[in-house]
Amino acid sequence: MRNKLANTMNVKRFVAGTIALEERGAREASMLLVVGEPGYGKTEVVEWWADTKDAIYLCGKPGLTPKIVLGDLVRELGEQPDATYEKRLQQADRLLRTRQTPIILDEAQFYLIDRAAPLEVVRSLTDRYELSLVLVSMDRIHETIVKFEQISSRIAAVVKMTAATVDDVRVCCDTLCEVKIAEDLVEEIHFHTNGRYREIINAIALAERFGKRGKLEVVTRAAMAGEVIAHDWRDETPRKVRPPRNTRAA
Repeated sequence: MRNKLANTMNVKRFVAGTIALEERGAREASMLLVVGEPGYGKTEVVEWWADTKDAIYLCGKPGLTPKIVLGDLVRELGEQPDATYEKRLQQADRLLRTRQTPIILDEAQFYLIDRAAPLEVVRSLTDRYELSLVLVSMDRIHETIVKFEQISSRIAAVVKMTAATVDDVRVCCDTLCEVKIAEDLVEEIHFHTNGRYREIINAIALAERFGKRGKLEVVTRAAMAGEVIAHDWRDETPRKVRPPRNTRAA
């Protein structure tokens, strides 16, 4: 498998959102909200963007407090956090003053607890230095964000990650797979994965191994008929490649 990011529609939507953020008129509208159900590639896309922008990537977890968030931020900025909240805040302020970098908060729902206090401490810093702040979570975060005017009023754009289309699966196959995958197998991968990118990547890896093992130039649906291509996430049932339609009819 090639170590690349496929230029799917989700990636294109995300890039368009970051451009809207960078070109915003109101400097205080410094937030980008990225939403989507699990498996739709949110984290992979924002981690790629973090690498390209040298951005700070933080991932939320239960029990966050402003002090814990500042500790995470200071560590990512390259220092050991001090013991007290006040000193951690001073550290983060000093480090961000010299390193003007976007900040990404994945699993952003955990930053909204306690009247969004964990998010507010980050927002105060990004506002001060006009830094971009990217919030990543599932769709339901909208219901919470609207309760906080100081947050919702700062969202410059919303990017919704959706299930992959057949065209997206084709782009993933062409970009990632070191063996050519035929169109009928592309469609089969889409069918069995329900457009979930995590499962698509796993399916492509299985198809690639099958093709290399058989020294095939092109891996087709007929060649892989009966082979496991995915697992149903609900009960881990193996999903096998179906024979081509004309074969079943025969």
